Amino acid sequence: MYRTFLSLLFLSVLAAGSYAQEKKYSNSIELSPQVSVGVFTANHKLTGTAYGGELLYHINTIDNPSQWMRSMRLKSIDLVFNYKNMSDIKLVDDPREGLFGDSYAVLAGLNVSLFKLNKTELLFSPAFGVGYAAKTFFTNGNPLIGSHTNFTSRAGLKIAAPLSPSTQLTAGIDILHYSNAAVRVPNNGMNTANVSLGIVQSIGKNTAPDSNKVSNFQHDKHSFDIGVNMGRRGVYQSKEGYFRTGLYAGYNFRLSSILALSSGVDAVYYHSVFDPNDFNRTYQSFATSYEHWRIGAALGPDIWMGRLALMMKYGYYLHYNSYRNNHTYWTAGMKYNVLDWAAVQAKIYIHKTEADFVGFGFLFTPLGH
Repeated sequence: MYRTFLSLLFLSVLAAGSYAQEKKYSNSIELSPQVSVGVFTANHKLTGTAYGGELLYHINTIDNPSQWMRSMRLKSIDLVFNYKNMSDIKLVDDPREGLFGDSYAVLAGLNVSLFKLNKTELLFSPAFGVGYAAKTFFTNGNPLIGSHTNFTSRAGLKIAAPLSPSTQLTAGIDILHYSNAAVRVPNNGMNTANVSLGIVQSIGKNTAPDSNKVSNFQHDKHSFDIGVNMGRRGVYQSKEGYFRTGLYAGYNFRLSSILALSSGVDAVYYHSVFDPNDFNRTYQSFATSYEHWRIGAALGPDIWMGRLALMMKYGYYLHYNSYRNNHTYWTAGMKYNVLDWAAVQAKIYIHKTEADFVGFGFLFTPLGH
Protein backbone atom coordinates (compact mmCIF):
# COMPACT_ATOMS: atom_id res chain seq x y z
CA MET A 1 0.00 0.00 0.00
CA TYR A 2 2.77 2.45 0.90
CA ARG A 3 4.45 1.84 -2.48
CA THR A 4 1.13 2.67 -4.15
CA PHE A 5 0.93 6.20 -2.78
CA LEU A 6 4.66 6.87 -2.95
CA SER A 7 4.39 6.02 -6.66
CA LEU A 8 1.76 8.76 -7.05
CA LEU A 9 4.12 11.28 -5.51
CA PHE A 10 7.02 9.99 -7.62
CA LEU A 11 5.06 10.55 -10.83
CA SER A 12 4.04 14.04 -9.75
CA VAL A 13 7.60 15.24 -9.07
CA LEU A 14 9.41 13.62 -12.00
CA ALA A 15 8.94 16.69 -14.16
CA ALA A 16 9.66 19.08 -11.31
CA GLY A 17 12.96 17.40 -10.56
CA SER A 18 14.21 17.62 -14.11
CA TYR A 19 13.41 21.32 -14.41
CA ALA A 20 14.78 22.11 -10.95
CA GLN A 21 18.20 20.90 -12.05
CA GLU A 22 18.11 23.28 -15.02
CA LYS A 23 17.22 26.46 -13.16
CA LYS A 24 19.90 28.91 -12.13
CA TYR A 25 17.59 31.84 -11.41
CA SER A 26 15.75 32.90 -8.27
CA ASN A 27 13.58 30.47 -6.35
CA SER A 28 11.59 31.36 -3.22
CA ILE A 29 10.25 30.06 0.08
CA GLU A 30 6.70 30.69 1.32
CA LEU A 31 5.14 30.27 4.76
CA SER A 32 1.30 30.34 4.83
CA PRO A 33 -0.59 29.81 8.12
CA GLN A 34 -4.15 28.55 7.50
CA VAL A 35 -7.50 28.17 9.24
CA SER A 36 -10.49 26.24 7.89
CA VAL A 37 -13.80 27.88 7.03
CA GLY A 38 -15.46 24.52 6.44
CA VAL A 39 -14.78 20.82 7.01
CA PHE A 40 -16.94 18.30 5.16
CA THR A 41 -17.23 14.79 3.75
CA ALA A 42 -19.69 12.89 1.57
CA ASN A 43 -21.73 10.84 4.05
CA HIS A 44 -21.28 12.52 7.46
CA LYS A 45 -21.83 15.97 8.95
CA LEU A 46 -18.82 17.52 10.69
CA THR A 47 -18.31 20.48 13.02
CA GLY A 48 -15.22 22.30 14.25
CA THR A 49 -12.24 24.15 12.85
CA ALA A 50 -8.93 22.84 11.50
CA TYR A 51 -5.74 24.84 11.98
CA GLY A 52 -2.40 24.51 10.22
CA GLY A 53 -0.51 25.82 7.26
CA GLU A 54 1.90 25.20 4.41
CA LEU A 55 5.61 25.55 3.85
CA LEU A 56 6.38 25.85 0.13
CA TYR A 57 9.52 25.88 -1.98
CA HIS A 58 8.85 27.62 -5.32
CA ILE A 59 11.04 26.58 -8.28
CA ASN A 60 10.90 29.67 -10.48
CA THR A 61 9.78 29.11 -14.09
CA ILE A 62 9.24 32.70 -15.25
CA ASP A 63 10.61 33.26 -18.76
CA ASN A 64 11.50 29.58 -19.10
CA PRO A 65 11.85 28.68 -22.80
CA SER A 66 9.81 25.45 -22.43
CA GLN A 67 6.71 25.78 -24.63
CA TRP A 68 4.29 24.19 -22.17
CA MET A 69 5.39 26.50 -19.34
CA ARG A 70 4.87 29.59 -21.49
CA SER A 71 1.50 28.33 -22.71
CA MET A 72 0.29 27.75 -19.15
CA ARG A 73 1.70 31.06 -17.84
CA LEU A 74 3.49 28.98 -15.24
CA LYS A 75 5.14 31.01 -12.50
CA SER A 76 6.66 28.17 -10.47
CA ILE A 77 6.75 24.44 -9.78
CA ASP A 78 6.17 23.93 -6.06
CA LEU A 79 7.24 21.46 -3.41
CA VAL A 80 4.76 21.69 -0.52
CA PHE A 81 4.55 20.51 3.10
CA ASN A 82 1.00 20.75 4.50
CA TYR A 83 -0.07 20.32 8.15
CA LYS A 84 -3.55 20.27 9.66
CA ASN A 85 -4.46 20.10 13.38
CA MET A 86 -7.81 18.27 13.47
CA SER A 87 -8.32 18.06 17.25
CA ASP A 88 -11.37 20.36 17.14
CA ILE A 89 -13.19 18.36 14.43
CA LYS A 90 -16.15 16.19 15.50
CA LEU A 91 -18.91 14.14 13.92
CA VAL A 92 -22.37 15.63 14.49
CA ASP A 93 -23.84 12.17 15.22
CA ASP A 94 -20.81 10.94 17.20
CA PRO A 95 -19.24 13.86 19.10
CA ARG A 96 -16.39 11.90 20.70
CA GLU A 97 -13.26 13.88 21.54
CA GLY A 98 -10.09 13.17 19.58
CA LEU A 99 -11.75 11.10 16.85
CA PHE A 100 -9.65 12.73 14.11
CA GLY A 101 -5.89 12.96 14.30
CA ASP A 102 -3.59 15.51 12.74
CA SER A 103 -2.66 15.18 9.06
CA TYR A 104 0.66 15.74 7.28
CA ALA A 105 1.28 15.80 3.54
CA VAL A 106 4.06 16.29 0.99
CA LEU A 107 2.83 17.50 -2.40
CA ALA A 108 4.09 18.68 -5.77
CA GLY A 109 2.24 21.58 -7.33
CA LEU A 110 2.03 24.39 -9.86
CA ASN A 111 1.63 28.16 -9.57
CA VAL A 112 -0.22 29.43 -12.66
CA SER A 113 -0.67 33.15 -13.30
CA LEU A 114 -4.32 33.89 -14.16
CA PHE A 115 -4.26 37.68 -14.07
CA LYS A 116 -1.77 40.44 -13.27
CA LEU A 117 -2.45 44.11 -12.55
CA ASN A 118 0.71 46.14 -12.08
CA LYS A 119 2.65 44.00 -9.59
CA THR A 120 -0.36 42.28 -7.96
CA GLU A 121 -1.10 38.82 -9.33
CA LEU A 122 -3.92 36.25 -9.13
CA LEU A 123 -2.59 32.66 -9.06
CA PHE A 124 -4.17 29.23 -9.45
CA SER A 125 -2.29 26.65 -7.34
CA PRO A 126 -3.15 22.95 -7.74
CA ALA A 127 -1.04 20.28 -6.01
CA PHE A 128 -1.14 16.56 -5.24
CA GLY A 129 0.94 14.02 -3.35
CA VAL A 130 0.95 11.69 -0.37
CA GLY A 131 -0.25 12.32 3.18
CA TYR A 132 -0.37 10.75 6.63
CA ALA A 133 -3.47 10.70 8.88
CA ALA A 134 -2.68 10.03 12.54
CA LYS A 135 -5.97 8.23 13.37
CA THR A 136 -7.93 5.69 11.30
CA PHE A 137 -10.77 3.20 11.61
CA PHE A 138 -8.25 0.61 12.74
CA THR A 139 -6.77 2.78 15.51
CA ASN A 140 -9.83 4.32 17.17
CA GLY A 141 -12.90 3.66 15.01
CA ASN A 142 -12.57 6.79 12.85
CA PRO A 143 -15.41 6.11 10.35
CA LEU A 144 -13.99 8.32 7.57
CA ILE A 145 -10.38 7.18 7.13
CA GLY A 146 -9.30 3.56 6.59
CA SER A 147 -5.50 3.99 6.42
CA HIS A 148 -2.69 6.17 7.72
CA THR A 149 -1.32 6.75 4.19
CA ASN A 150 -3.56 8.72 1.85
CA PHE A 151 -3.67 10.35 -1.56
CA THR A 152 -3.77 14.13 -0.99
CA SER A 153 -4.81 16.89 -3.39
CA ARG A 154 -5.22 20.63 -3.06
CA ALA A 155 -6.54 23.37 -5.34
CA GLY A 156 -6.47 27.05 -4.46
CA LEU A 157 -6.52 30.69 -5.55
CA LYS A 158 -4.01 33.22 -4.23
CA ILE A 159 -3.40 36.94 -4.56
CA ALA A 160 0.28 37.93 -4.33
CA ALA A 161 1.42 41.53 -3.83
CA PRO A 162 5.00 42.80 -3.39
CA LEU A 163 6.28 44.22 -0.11
CA SER A 164 9.79 44.71 -1.50
CA PRO A 165 11.79 43.55 -4.57
CA SER A 166 12.42 40.17 -2.88
CA THR A 167 9.34 39.76 -0.63
CA GLN A 168 5.65 39.21 -1.36
CA LEU A 169 2.50 39.02 0.77
CA THR A 170 -0.07 36.39 -0.21
CA ALA A 171 -3.72 35.78 0.71
CA GLY A 172 -5.67 32.79 -0.53
CA ILE A 173 -8.39 30.20 -0.27
CA ASP A 174 -8.05 26.50 -1.06
CA ILE A 175 -9.71 23.11 -0.69
CA LEU A 176 -7.63 20.19 0.60
CA HIS A 177 -8.78 16.59 0.14
CA TYR A 178 -7.29 13.36 1.40
CA SER A 179 -8.43 9.75 1.11
CA ASN A 180 -6.78 6.43 0.25
CA ALA A 181 -8.49 5.72 -3.12
CA ALA A 182 -10.27 2.70 -1.53
CA VAL A 183 -7.08 0.75 -0.85
CA ARG A 184 -8.66 0.31 2.59
CA VAL A 185 -12.35 0.82 3.35
CA PRO A 186 -13.99 2.87 4.92
CA ASN A 187 -12.74 5.63 2.65
CA ASN A 188 -15.05 8.63 3.00
CA GLY A 189 -12.01 10.87 3.20
CA MET A 190 -11.74 14.40 4.55
CA ASN A 191 -12.15 17.81 2.91
CA THR A 192 -11.22 21.18 4.37
CA ALA A 193 -11.83 24.62 2.87
CA ASN A 194 -9.13 26.97 4.16
CA VAL A 195 -8.11 30.62 4.10
CA SER A 196 -4.46 31.64 4.38
CA LEU A 197 -2.20 34.65 4.80
CA GLY A 198 1.45 34.13 3.91
CA ILE A 199 4.79 35.64 3.04
CA VAL A 200 7.13 34.74 0.16
CA GLN A 201 10.85 35.39 0.29
CA SER A 202 13.07 35.10 -2.80
CA ILE A 203 16.43 33.37 -2.45
CA GLY A 204 19.40 33.61 -4.82
CA LYS A 205 19.85 35.85 -7.86
CA ASN A 206 17.94 36.09 -11.12
CA THR A 207 19.79 34.77 -14.17
CA ALA A 208 18.62 33.69 -17.60
CA PRO A 209 17.46 30.06 -18.06
CA ASP A 210 19.52 27.72 -20.23
CA SER A 211 17.60 27.24 -23.48
CA ASN A 212 19.93 24.40 -24.54
CA LYS A 213 18.43 22.11 -21.87
CA VAL A 214 14.78 22.46 -22.86
CA SER A 215 13.02 19.21 -23.70
CA ASN A 216 11.68 19.00 -27.26
CA PHE A 217 9.36 16.08 -26.47
CA GLN A 218 6.14 16.29 -28.46
CA HIS A 219 3.60 13.65 -29.53
CA ASP A 220 2.29 13.60 -33.08
CA LYS A 221 -1.07 15.23 -33.78
CA HIS A 222 -2.66 11.75 -34.00
CA SER A 223 -1.57 8.85 -31.77
CA PHE A 224 -2.88 5.63 -30.25
CA ASP A 225 -2.38 4.26 -26.72
CA ILE A 226 -2.45 0.72 -25.38
CA GLY A 227 -2.31 0.43 -21.60
CA VAL A 228 -2.36 -2.02 -18.72
CA ASN A 229 -2.48 -1.46 -14.96
CA MET A 230 -3.16 -3.33 -11.74
CA GLY A 231 -4.56 -2.19 -8.40
CA ARG A 232 -6.20 -3.27 -5.18
CA ARG A 233 -9.50 -2.36 -3.50
CA GLY A 234 -10.00 -2.89 0.21
CA VAL A 235 -12.51 -5.14 1.95
CA TYR A 236 -14.84 -3.15 4.23
CA GLN A 237 -13.49 -2.83 7.79
CA SER A 238 -10.65 -5.22 6.96
CA LYS A 239 -6.99 -4.96 6.01
CA GLU A 240 -7.51 -7.45 3.18
CA GLY A 241 -8.32 -6.53 -0.42
CA TYR A 242 -9.33 -7.53 -3.94
CA PHE A 243 -7.16 -7.10 -7.03
CA ARG A 244 -8.25 -5.59 -10.34
CA THR A 245 -6.51 -5.45 -13.72
CA GLY A 246 -7.28 -2.56 -16.08
CA LEU A 247 -6.81 -2.58 -19.86
CA TYR A 248 -7.11 0.45 -22.15
CA ALA A 249 -7.00 1.21 -25.87
CA GLY A 250 -7.52 4.74 -27.12
CA TYR A 251 -6.95 7.50 -29.65
CA ASN A 252 -5.40 10.93 -28.96
CA PHE A 253 -5.83 14.15 -30.94
CA ARG A 254 -3.28 16.81 -30.01
CA LEU A 255 -4.89 20.28 -29.95
CA SER A 256 -1.84 22.25 -28.74
CA SER A 257 1.46 21.84 -26.91
CA ILE A 258 -0.41 21.37 -23.61
CA LEU A 259 -3.84 20.00 -24.56
CA ALA A 260 -5.02 16.79 -26.21
CA LEU A 261 -8.45 15.18 -26.54
CA SER A 262 -8.51 11.43 -25.87
CA SER A 263 -11.14 8.74 -26.31
CA GLY A 264 -10.90 5.05 -25.64
CA VAL A 265 -12.21 1.80 -24.19
CA ASP A 266 -11.60 0.69 -20.59
CA ALA A 267 -11.85 -2.98 -19.63
CA VAL A 268 -11.49 -3.98 -15.97
CA TYR A 269 -11.03 -7.58 -14.84
CA TYR A 270 -12.22 -8.51 -11.32
CA HIS A 271 -10.03 -11.19 -9.77
CA SER A 272 -12.86 -11.70 -7.21
CA VAL A 273 -16.54 -10.95 -7.82
CA PHE A 274 -19.62 -10.29 -5.69
CA ASP A 275 -21.08 -13.25 -3.79
CA PRO A 276 -24.60 -12.62 -2.35
CA ASN A 277 -23.96 -15.41 0.17
CA ASP A 278 -20.95 -13.49 1.49
CA PHE A 279 -22.45 -10.02 1.21
CA ASN A 280 -20.51 -8.10 3.88
CA ARG A 281 -17.16 -9.30 2.59
CA THR A 282 -17.69 -9.02 -1.18
CA TYR A 283 -20.01 -5.99 -1.46
CA GLN A 284 -18.07 -3.01 -2.93
CA SER A 285 -20.70 -0.24 -3.24
CA PHE A 286 -20.96 1.12 -6.82
CA ALA A 287 -18.06 -1.13 -7.88
CA THR A 288 -19.93 -4.33 -6.97
CA SER A 289 -19.94 -6.70 -9.97
CA TYR A 290 -21.51 -10.12 -10.53
CA GLU A 291 -19.10 -10.84 -13.39
CA HIS A 292 -15.32 -10.75 -13.89
CA TRP A 293 -15.36 -8.16 -16.70
CA ARG A 294 -16.78 -4.66 -17.08
CA ILE A 295 -16.22 -2.60 -20.25
CA GLY A 296 -16.79 1.09 -20.90
CA ALA A 297 -16.04 3.86 -23.42
CA ALA A 298 -14.75 7.25 -22.22
CA LEU A 299 -13.78 10.70 -23.50
CA GLY A 300 -11.79 13.54 -21.95
CA PRO A 301 -8.75 15.85 -22.01
CA ASP A 302 -5.04 15.25 -21.41
CA ILE A 303 -3.05 18.22 -20.10
CA TRP A 304 0.61 17.89 -21.09
CA MET A 305 3.54 19.39 -19.17
CA GLY A 306 6.59 18.23 -21.08
CA ARG A 307 6.71 14.45 -20.65
CA LEU A 308 4.13 14.47 -17.83
CA ALA A 309 0.39 14.47 -18.57
CA LEU A 310 -2.69 14.71 -16.38
CA MET A 311 -5.60 12.58 -17.65
CA MET A 312 -9.34 12.79 -17.01
CA LYS A 313 -12.22 11.02 -18.75
CA TYR A 314 -15.94 10.49 -18.30
CA GLY A 315 -17.31 7.18 -19.53
CA TYR A 316 -20.39 5.05 -20.13
CA TYR A 317 -20.45 1.30 -19.56
CA LEU A 318 -20.99 -0.91 -22.60
CA HIS A 319 -21.09 -3.98 -20.35
CA TYR A 320 -21.29 -4.05 -16.54
CA ASN A 321 -23.39 -6.51 -14.52
CA SER A 322 -23.58 -4.17 -11.57
CA TYR A 323 -25.32 -4.84 -8.26
CA ARG A 324 -26.06 -1.09 -8.01
CA ASN A 325 -27.27 -0.80 -11.63
CA ASN A 326 -24.49 1.68 -12.34
CA HIS A 327 -23.95 2.94 -15.92
CA THR A 328 -21.27 5.68 -15.79
CA TYR A 329 -17.75 6.15 -14.44
CA TRP A 330 -14.79 8.54 -14.25
CA THR A 331 -11.09 7.94 -14.66
CA ALA A 332 -8.26 10.32 -13.76
CA GLY A 333 -4.53 10.01 -13.37
CA MET A 334 -1.03 10.78 -14.58
CA LYS A 335 1.33 9.40 -17.19
CA TYR A 336 5.02 10.11 -17.69
CA ASN A 337 6.82 9.26 -20.93
CA VAL A 338 10.09 7.61 -19.94
CA LEU A 339 10.54 6.92 -23.67
CA ASP A 340 8.90 8.63 -26.64
CA TRP A 341 6.68 5.57 -27.12
CA ALA A 342 6.31 4.26 -23.52
CA ALA A 343 4.95 5.79 -20.31
CA VAL A 344 4.40 4.78 -16.71
CA GLN A 345 0.92 5.60 -15.39
CA ALA A 346 -1.20 5.90 -12.26
CA LYS A 347 -4.95 5.78 -12.93
CA ILE A 348 -7.94 5.94 -10.59
CA TYR A 349 -11.41 4.57 -11.48
CA ILE A 350 -14.34 6.41 -9.87
CA HIS A 351 -18.11 5.84 -9.66
CA LYS A 352 -20.02 9.05 -8.90
CA THR A 353 -17.86 10.44 -6.05
CA GLU A 354 -16.59 7.05 -4.83
CA ALA A 355 -13.13 5.72 -5.68
CA ASP A 356 -13.04 2.16 -6.97
CA PHE A 357 -9.29 1.50 -7.17
CA VAL A 358 -5.98 2.98 -8.32
CA GLY A 359 -4.12 1.02 -10.98
CA PHE A 360 -0.40 1.34 -11.69
CA GLY A 361 1.12 0.21 -14.97
CA PHE A 362 2.27 1.21 -18.44
CA LEU A 363 1.03 2.95 -21.59
CA PHE A 364 2.48 2.31 -25.02
CA THR A 365 2.12 4.63 -28.02
CA PRO A 366 3.15 2.44 -30.98
CA LEU A 367 1.95 4.88 -33.67
CA GLY A 368 2.75 8.11 -31.83
CA HIS A 369 6.12 8.91 -33.49
